[in-house]
Amino acid sequence: MLAVVALALVLAGCKVDATVSVVVRADGSGVVRVTVVADAEAVKAAESGGVALEQAVRLADLADSGWTVGSWAKADDGSATIVLSYRFESVDQVAGIVAGLNGKTGPLPSLQATRDAGFFSTEYAVKGSIDIPGASAGIADDAELVTKLGALGVDVNIIDQQLLAQIQSSFTLKVVVKLPDQAAVTFAPKIGKEAGSVQDVAPIDASSSVRNTERILFLGAAAGFAVLAILVWRRGRRRRRRGSRGGRGRSPAPQGRSSGAPTQRRGAAPARRVPPRAGPGGQTPPRG
Repeated sequence: MLAVVALALVLAGCKVDATVSVVVRADGSGVVRVTVVADAEAVKAAESGGVALEQAVRLADLADSGWTVGSWAKADDGSATIVLSYRFESVDQVAGIVAGLNGKTGPLPSLQATRDAGFFSTEYAVKGSIDIPGASAGIADDAELVTKLGALGVDVNIIDQQLLAQIQSSFTLKVVVKLPDQAAVTFAPKIGKEAGSVQDVAPIDASSSVRNTERILFLGAAAGFAVLAILVWRRGRRRRRRGSRGGRGRSPAPQGRSSGAPTQRRGAAPARRVPPRAGPGGQTPPRG
């Protein structure tokens, strides 16, 4: 479809710039947006013979396939801009969206997005290539058109090569990728020394990594509570051990004398001894 849009607008001395942007959000949803800018000469050429720009560049098939197709907005200098967008819920849809936009002969042969959600981080990536030299005008792929031109004695291959040369010299394409936690990155093919010639294929390789902060904080909090619980348990266990050891080491309370003699209290005066009385005859009886 990009090649068809360029073919409808690009004529000798005209210029068409297209930007394909892929915006991926944190949850994997996002939008593919295409902005096409045709200069004043391209607009005049498309509207030659009194044909409106909307009729010269028909995009109804894109609207039928789920694209939101805006209206052509003309600037004071005579140029015109149109924006097409397609929202997706998962990055797995990007490859199919771009393939439907590109067609079999367009300059975006492959473009896919991925999202790999891990426990500590989520990885995002968009990869593909811009291949304007490998694109085609698509005339040879239209069997009905080939038959009609062949009946008129027209060499389809020559016309296809001429149109493709015009596209490569007047049509520019860049891809802008915006991933979570990353600034937008622009990819575009290098321009050769010849006026407007594309030098080579431009690889598209953008990636970003987003930390799952909430999970990391939750894991840290859980680990902190686990360590605290272990410390409390160990401290309680030590206290119980100390208590059991103290109970076993105590000496038994002192017992009274077996003779039944009273125990003298501390601080009391010693008892006075009463001398035994003398027996008959004045003799003192022997001590017991």
